[in-house]
Amino acid sequence: MPHPIETLSLDGGWLCLDFTNTVSTRLPATGDDYLHSWDDFAVWVARVDLLPETEYRIWKRMPPGDIAEPRALRELIYGLFSHYAEKGVVHPGHLEALNGYLHEVYAHTRICMTGNGLRRGVEDEPHLEKPLWLIALSAETLLLSDRLSRVKACDNCGWLFLDTSKNGARRWCNMSTCGSQIKAKAWYHRKKKAAQRGAGKGRKGKT
Repeated sequence: MPHPIETLSLDGGWLCLDFTNTVSTRLPATGDDYLHSWDDFAVWVARVDLLPETEYRIWKRMPPGDIAEPRALRELIYGLFSHYAEKGVVHPGHLEALNGYLHEVYAHTRICMTGNGLRRGVEDEPHLEKPLWLIALSAETLLLSDRLSRVKACDNCGWLFLDTSKNGARRWCNMSTCGSQIKAKAWYHRKKKAAQRGAGKGRKGKT
């Protein structure tokens, strides 16, 4: 049987959002955690091509870290963006927590020249926490971008995703799974209301 994290859908549309979705569901409460161990985290890092192949092999040979660290960063990022998706504003407490984390990350970053101009990059030397730094920087980039307003939470499972639809009205992370369920529920409720209206008219006609 394949490892669950190996077949996990990547529906977030942004690195840090995909990372928050490493649990089975967020509604009505947080479901099964796919990050049981550091090995699970390593599988996910490979899955999203977070590190170049050669660097990943070096990183993978390092003594494993504490899985509590990736989980803590995940919940920090989830709290920040889920609050924004619901309220339309960033919670000051979440922002302070992310800034505190980024303060440590910045010690390992530098401004790099790329084909698309200048950007903040992480130092080349292998480090056990480098994938976490990249995830945190992904959150920073999204937070400061004009795409922030497109961050949504799926109405069915609560996963976070970047809405790339033209009208910005998408309510599901994945059309083939949650989207079909949301549409089926909407159809059921429409039929139920129509039946109730019909029953009400029938009772009025008999009085």
